[in-house]
Amino acid sequence: MKNDSKILKNSLKNLVNRFGREDFVSAILKNSPKEDIVNITLKDISDNHYLKKAKLDDVKITQAKKIMKEGGFFDPIIVRAYQGKYEVVIGRVKYIAAKELKFETIPVVVIQLNEEESLLCMLKEISERKTMNIYELALICSHLKRDYDYKNKELADFLNQSSSQISNLLQILSLPEEVLVDISMNRLSYGHAKAICRLTPEEVTIMVKKIQDEHLSVRQTEALVREEKGIVDKNKVENAEEIKNKDEVKNNTLTIKLRFSDEKAKKDALKKLNRLIKKAKCMIE
Repeated sequence: MKNDSKILKNSLKNLVNRFGREDFVSAILKNSPKEDIVNITLKDISDNHYLKKAKLDDVKITQAKKIMKEGGFFDPIIVRAYQGKYEVVIGRVKYIAAKELKFETIPVVVIQLNEEESLLCMLKEISERKTMNIYELALICSHLKRDYDYKNKELADFLNQSSSQISNLLQILSLPEEVLVDISMNRLSYGHAKAICRLTPEEVTIMVKKIQDEHLSVRQTEALVREEKGIVDKNKVENAEEIKNKDEVKNNTLTIKLRFSDEKAKKDALKKLNRLIKKAKCMIE
């Protein structure tokens, strides 16, 4: 259901200020008294229902497990009350790692958020990561557009990006689910994903295998996609035209057409032009 009273409709600046200009997670934890950090049974916490389709990078999970084994669970994750239990808002990697390690309880900070606020919090936190999960980001933007009627421009302003960047981000959701899993698990880059969005599902599957088997760069992938779809590379055409023009000049075959009002004007103009290009040792006739 669309919601015309969306938070960003009239108060984008206030929302950004509310969530803080510093690192979002740090801001939440700094403003949460120690007594707000509680241990909750892991079975009472569920993965985020908006993001659970976005698988997490195995490398990050392994790193988190190693840290927990060596030093325990340092920073709490951030959750909200949801359907009689708790749902992860920030800290999916640590949550999954704790489940795989079979922890009984984990420390959390419980914050009060409705659905829209939860999405906006996740959007801000994900966008601040050094290595963001593009699939997670696209899912959140898609839900905000569909469920709360957000426009690309509003999301772009919130993320300090352009509207076209938001459009490109949302395009990847058209890719087959197995490809989105590859993107989410960092097996396929966002650049590669953007390049293959214009292909059919069958073509995408073939191209992804080719990218991974041959370790193709984004530029090489873009070239193959253009070739597959019969799209002319404008830059190559312009470069070819420039080379052609240079060759024509070099071979004295450059043609210039001029029109004059009468014969006298023609003779006067040619006389002046010939004087100007005399140093080039050529003559206009």
